[in-house]
Amino acid sequence: MEMIPAVVTPLDYHMGVDIARSLGRRGVPVYGIDADPHTPGRGCKYARLAVCPDPQKSKEAFVQFLADFGRNLGRKAVLYGVRDEEVVIISEARNVLSEYYHVIMPPHATLVKLMAKDGLAEAAAECGIAAPKTIRPASTEHLAEVARDMEFPVIIKPIESCSWRRPEIATLLDSGALAGRPKVVQCRTREELLDRHRSLARLDDRLVVQEVIPGEDERLVYFASYANRQSQVIASFAGRKLRVIPVGFGSASYVKTIHDPELRAIAIKLLCGVKYQGLSGIEFKLDPRDSTYKLVEVNVRFGLWDGLSTAIGVDLPHVAYLDAIGETVEPRHEYPSGVIWVDYYRDVSALIAYHHLGRLTASEWIRSLRGKKMVATYASDDWKPLFLTGMNLASRFVREGILRAK
Repeated sequence: MEMIPAVVTPLDYHMGVDIARSLGRRGVPVYGIDADPHTPGRGCKYARLAVCPDPQKSKEAFVQFLADFGRNLGRKAVLYGVRDEEVVIISEARNVLSEYYHVIMPPHATLVKLMAKDGLAEAAAECGIAAPKTIRPASTEHLAEVARDMEFPVIIKPIESCSWRRPEIATLLDSGALAGRPKVVQCRTREELLDRHRSLARLDDRLVVQEVIPGEDERLVYFASYANRQSQVIASFAGRKLRVIPVGFGSASYVKTIHDPELRAIAIKLLCGVKYQGLSGIEFKLDPRDSTYKLVEVNVRFGLWDGLSTAIGVDLPHVAYLDAIGETVEPRHEYPSGVIWVDYYRDVSALIAYHHLGRLTASEWIRSLRGKKMVATYASDDWKPLFLTGMNLASRFVREGILRAK
């Protein structure tokens, strides 16, 4: 019997490829929908690439492409969105796309609320989950009034993370003018806060200001899971972020699986409280001031290193597939502790950054890599995505003058 296909969009070299490998190794036909014909994911032997219109340029054209593609498949496929932009578009168009795809996600209002930083703080309060103090100033002038009572440092975040990918904002952050970081801008004084808020608000005023939870990066933990149509968490695992890049406020480059009953209870309380459905990842930080987990972020999709689930027996992409097509799924919550996920491209940068701060030596870094692990992008039976990633990186270095072409 022919297996029900799966469609992943975009076919990026992390999440998209991880999903394709999970399902493709089981014989599931997998299609990657991506606007970039040069994506490293095109080398994945478990997925066939279809080039689509750029969703950031035309949502309508992207949705029409997805609908036409699904119609031509001849049977309903399981649809995975692995980037915030695509997830929102799929959610908005679910009434159209559900004719051709199995789409498992929470109601649109819930999804948007969890993605927005001010909405997340509201959801946390409603569910009785501790979170950093967060305000959304109406203007820089309003911020000047409330900043008198703030404890510093604080951080500025975009309401929607994807909004800071706009070229003009990315240029401002990378220029050093704000001493910025890809995800947040840290402010150590009231004057810094007002100056940086004013600069960012000129480009996009959808901003929040949030207290900084103190403590080292090792206090960052993450709970990845799948909740079925009844909002029951039927598969999950947790990990500790031992290195992130940029240091302090970045994404993981090195993590280890952990078991933490308190973390699990808090995460499930949130998911059940909002009646969540589908794949998700929830980040917390353990606050040393009161030993309480504080909610940092919710990914309403498959996350950067959720592919680790495929190496520890939880396999979230496969669970999502089975549940979407109506198969019975046995709960999957058992997995070994101490299994490593590492992205070598990112972790070398992390080594340099932590070393400059006096927190990590080269020998400590090498020792940390010992043990059972999953290497991001790499697979012995599917090596081309990693090769193409390296080629793309080298080309970028040449373009930016880091390496000189001979």
